[in-house]
Amino acid sequence: MNEPALLQLAEDLEWLGCELEFFGHKHAMEGFPEAGPTWESFREKQRGVLVTADKVERELKNAVKFNPESLVGVQFPLDAALDSITELLKTVEDIKQCAVCTVHDLPPKVRSFTKTVEAYLLATGAMRG
Repeated sequence: MNEPALLQLAEDLEWLGCELEFFGHKHAMEGFPEAGPTWESFREKQRGVLVTADKVERELKNAVKFNPESLVGVQFPLDAALDSITELLKTVEDIKQCAVCTVHDLPPKVRSFTKTVEAYLLATGAMRG
């Protein structure tokens, strides 16, 4: 079975978030120059996190907008599914803020987000364990 798009995006976001933190640390160790290869790598990773977070956000919103029936698993009522998606959207917004302001907080947030997405997909039946 193919991996759901949402999980793939969450894993991509986790990878990019950890890379951004690495380059943020490296940038800090160099004294925060606003030019040079480390700065360019940092900005590239930052853009990658923001673009991927936007893709995750669109995927979550499209799930509600275009196919609400797929949100409901056998034992996962619609209100709980919508609450879960709301929490996931809040977390994505928090990740976007961290990518801009506090990159050192990203690794635990993106790792936790991936686990939350996995749990959500398992609960809704979109993925098998």
